[in-house]
Amino acid sequence: MGTIKNIHPSAVIGDDVIIECNEFRVGANSVIKNGCVIRCNKFIAKEGLYMCEGVEIGRGGCNGPNSNVYIGSNVGIFERSIINPSDEVHIGDNVGIGGEVMIWTHGAWLDVTKGFPADFGPVKIGNNVWLPARCIVLPNVSIGDNTVIGIGSTVNKSIPSGSLAAGSPCRVIKENYYPKNLTESEKENIVCGILGDWYTLHERKGINVKSKYVDGQIILIQGDNQTIYDVNEKIMFGYENDVSEDLRDYLRRRGIKIFTDKPFRSI
Repeated sequence: MGTIKNIHPSAVIGDDVIIECNEFRVGANSVIKNGCVIRCNKFIAKEGLYMCEGVEIGRGGCNGPNSNVYIGSNVGIFERSIINPSDEVHIGDNVGIGGEVMIWTHGAWLDVTKGFPADFGPVKIGNNVWLPARCIVLPNVSIGDNTVIGIGSTVNKSIPSGSLAAGSPCRVIKENYYPKNLTESEKENIVCGILGDWYTLHERKGINVKSKYVDGQIILIQGDNQTIYDVNEKIMFGYENDVSEDLRDYLRRRGIKIFTDKPFRSI
């Protein structure tokens, strides 16, 4: 294995992380936490990767030229997940991979000359996909954009874009279901509910601010200073401090992901 090629200066690599790759690239504001293992030919992740403790990328057959992992922007891979890139694994933008998920590009053990099964092939996960805890994805599977998979599912065949799918084996429950065109009233109810939950944390965090939701924008008021969070465009502007960053982080965790050129920060 070769040398690490390119880690953005803002990226954070934790303790006891094992990296054995011919090419390794991690983009801005990325975090790879303690105890992760990354063994493959190429590992290329864009900005905003968040990889939790104990994630393992590698295992059998990961020394070949097709043992490549490509990860898009703002992807979360959570505790103790396993990604096996015997063949290529492509993960799109804004993908969430829950705890203890397993993604396999090979599966073989018994004698194929006696009719036992073997399966080898790439895995592709599109943009805006939620693959929650303890799902298993098998070789030669593609999951389309804007898709939600049910917890604990076994995905053994490709899933079309916009689907809600679940089960073991996984099947499509609703097609062309995501994304939904919510009314402004529905959006307002969702956003105001999230803000209300954030306010319940203020006493413990020592926060004392006001906010309002107007025409698709959250307006955070701190004295004479205001921070604007555009819910539709997923941008923020105006006054920045620890409190405004705390709200941005809380919105992210509740499903309104507003990214800037800074890592998230909570009080």
